[in-house]
Amino acid sequence: MRHETLKAIAIPFLLAIKDKMTETYGLSVFDAKHLKNLIIYSIRGPDYTCFSFKDKTATPLHTSAPGKTLVAFLPEKRRTALLRHLTLDRLTPNTITDHKRFEAHLAQIRKDGYATDLAEEISCCHCGGVPILAPDGTPVGALWLSGIDTRLRPKALLAGIRTLQSAARRIEAELARTLAATSRTEPLSPCVVFALKTLSQQLGVPIDYEALARNCHLSYSTLRTVFRKETGTTLGQHHLNLRLREAQRLLTRTALPITDIATRLNFYDQKHFSATFKRKTGLSPLAYRKQVSLA
Repeated sequence: MRHETLKAIAIPFLLAIKDKMTETYGLSVFDAKHLKNLIIYSIRGPDYTCFSFKDKTATPLHTSAPGKTLVAFLPEKRRTALLRHLTLDRLTPNTITDHKRFEAHLAQIRKDGYATDLAEEISCCHCGGVPILAPDGTPVGALWLSGIDTRLRPKALLAGIRTLQSAARRIEAELARTLAATSRTEPLSPCVVFALKTLSQQLGVPIDYEALARNCHLSYSTLRTVFRKETGTTLGQHHLNLRLREAQRLLTRTALPITDIATRLNFYDQKHFSATFKRKTGLSPLAYRKQVSLA
């Protein structure tokens, strides 16, 4: 999966938990070329002493909590092959440098469902990480939080991890829906390709599904059945998802008023748009715009 796709899926769910997080947190992926944990998105914590990370910051796999998470949940053969090439450099007195001990540590991470970094990478820094798993169980990313050890004591660290686990499950569900619609091994039917193209080109107008079906030389019921079978979603839900993603783009990349965005994307009114947007992302359009600009 492309990192940008995972990032686009994850951001709304990460923004939705901002009020629950007391430290900096974010999203990482596995950098296979450099054998690193790669931060691709982060949200700085509310305190002025909270850590700040730039996108593309790389951290060691064997010390960072998200790095250990990404390794721990790899399929056994891939994990074994990776460990043969992984150097366990000592960064602090708490760093695990013995391979057998590290493998036992990874087994415990798989059992617990999360990883911790207790000053193993940077002294006085604690971190937690949880996996984001694809439908086949392989890790595609990790969520993490990081902060000063005196604030992220075991109870506070575990509370943050639990919040991240809940967000990870929501991201996984959305990821599964996205993959179901894009990862077919068989080509899509011409009628489904036509429908997808039409829906993507008409984000601001109501769709006449009966007319769409006639243009495909099918009955509406047949088109509806074939479309859901091949994409994993309905015509209406797919069109709504396209409109909401365009709304996210307009909210973050333009200064258009929310009422204008609602009108442009053919919602009944601003109230309907706001309710639909919040149900999908966990945030109102205004809150989404503010939090993305602050992240």
